[in-house]
Amino acid sequence: MKHIILMRHAKSDSSDRTLTDHQRNLTLRGNHDARVMAERVKEFGILPDLMLVSDAIRARDTWQIIFNLLGKSQTKFDTDLYMASPHTIIKKLKEVDNLIETVLVLAHNPGITEVFQTLANVQIDYVPSGGVVCIQLHTDKFSEIDNCTKDLIYFTYPKV
Repeated sequence: MKHIILMRHAKSDSSDRTLTDHQRNLTLRGNHDARVMAERVKEFGILPDLMLVSDAIRARDTWQIIFNLLGKSQTKFDTDLYMASPHTIIKKLKEVDNLIETVLVLAHNPGITEVFQTLANVQIDYVPSGGVVCIQLHTDKFSEIDNCTKDLIYFTYPKV
């Protein structure tokens, strides 16, 4: 069995018009929410061996918080995950080494929501900022993500 954890970056600040979308930082609430969500992930007991992270500042800021609280797993920052399509995210998941048991993807909407909808076969409007989804794959190979049975383990977000 493999596990995929999908996480949307925590709440970011869009008030500074001098920053590009890529440069936006977390708000105070976003910093708090990232800690809360890391603690929830720990409570569920399925921790990532690998984190694939968008290189946007708000994703990196979220990563820094969860990395320190979840344990020091291998991390890869990836420019392709910035505003990635669901196709790109799933492609990245299929490329994960099979020695990895659990991978966390930390990225953006709408890609995170659309991958959640596809893999868990659910209909939701969107994954909120800081939202986390865990899906179990009934396979030993991430490359078989399209053709295996999948179970939703949990879906949680800061305001739950």
